Amino acid sequence: MPQQLALLICVLFILFLFDRDRRSRPFDSWSLWIPMLWVFLLGSRPVSSWLGAGIEGQMLEDYLEGSPLDRVVFSTLIGLGILVLLRRKVDWARIFESNKWFLAFFLYCGMSVIWSDYSLTAFKRYVKEVGNVVMAIIILTEHDPVKAMKAILARYSYLAVPLSVLFIKYYPSLGRYYDRWIWEPIYCGISTGKNGLGAVVMIAGVFLICDLMDMLSEGFRKADKVDVSCRIVLIGMVFYLFSLAKSSTSLVCLIIGVVLYLLLRFTPAREQVRYLGTYGLVIGTFSLFLYYYQGILEAVVGLVGRNLTLTGRTDIWGVLVSRETSVLSLFFGAGFESYWLTDFGTARKLGFYYLLNQAHNGYLETYLQLGLVGLFLLVAVIVATGAKLKWDILEGSAHGMLLLSYFVIVIFYNWTEAIFNKLSLVWMMLILCALNHADLPGSITGGTVHDDMDTK
Repeated sequence: MPQQLALLICVLFILFLFDRDRRSRPFDSWSLWIPMLWVFLLGSRPVSSWLGAGIEGQMLEDYLEGSPLDRVVFSTLIGLGILVLLRRKVDWARIFESNKWFLAFFLYCGMSVIWSDYSLTAFKRYVKEVGNVVMAIIILTEHDPVKAMKAILARYSYLAVPLSVLFIKYYPSLGRYYDRWIWEPIYCGISTGKNGLGAVVMIAGVFLICDLMDMLSEGFRKADKVDVSCRIVLIGMVFYLFSLAKSSTSLVCLIIGVVLYLLLRFTPAREQVRYLGTYGLVIGTFSLFLYYYQGILEAVVGLVGRNLTLTGRTDIWGVLVSRETSVLSLFFGAGFESYWLTDFGTARKLGFYYLLNQAHNGYLETYLQLGLVGLFLLVAVIVATGAKLKWDILEGSAHGMLLLSYFVIVIFYNWTEAIFNKLSLVWMMLILCALNHADLPGSITGGTVHDDMDTK
């Protein structure tokens, strides 16, 4: 009985939130439901996993083949998305011209399928990467892309946060699992693991807190008290989920994103954005300095409840960097999403007793998959994205502040997790930040910054 009651309350709460948001941020076209469903699947679990038909624990051949059900679902969404873009008669030449570095990186990823030892599997994964781009362009070519993006993030948050709490509290077979070594519960919510749950609440939490700031900046009397109260409840759920996920990386990134968004509401801080490149170089140099001087690093890492090895990550990095490799692999990598496909014994060959399927560092992972050439192109995309967002904010874009916050946390998040080029909502957010919106129909840089906080 408590399960059914909790489910009913959760569903009614979600429907209530959807109805409230529909009035202020309605979907201008049915087409937005396609990227909405895509975003939900990226930020939760595949359809096969929802239906209990995942591939975990099966043979290598099954893993390489993937789930037929997921393939049908993703292919259908991609096909529908392409039809939408064809109907909109998108000026592709204009988009390509405006996003040269991203296009170069994207095409190079596709080319790398050729030299993969598992070209068919790599190709299937690359098709899903095409889907990420298709969905992003659908959002950016909406009549009001700013409202479209916020509407999707809002609705995703309304689903992901309450459902995660519901699963963990009342449906443990869906919301948690047990560590096979120490047999302690690990909470995953609507995701498939604790790091996945951390990413879910990080993306949703940044949006909900920033959205609440925007509401309150208009004056509490003007803001709808019901909407403010709902945001506060959802944000409370976000921090409750953080306490269960114990994902220090996601929590630190959320704090960085929210603090950055808050600072950018002040004119002096926005003016500092013109030095974004310099700050990025200083932070990068400082990060390398910390790793060189282990004593300082140990103190910094201890502040977020981690040990010096970042829960074994530095051990993984050391082995991967020092491994023997050919000249071709050095420059071109193993191929798109192919490094860990060599076989299920890859981790053991590297000296680890557990199954390892990522480098736990997005930059190192890119190097393994795509080589130095791919890593260079990724860095070029990051630099070009930072420059674009910098000018968006300096020209008065209010939405650019939210994008910059997401951009920064994705950059930091990939220091301990490998999310670049993954079928992940975190990577999808970087794509939305990276694509040059100004030259697309219906600029996403609309909206000016209000200095309400500066005058208080």
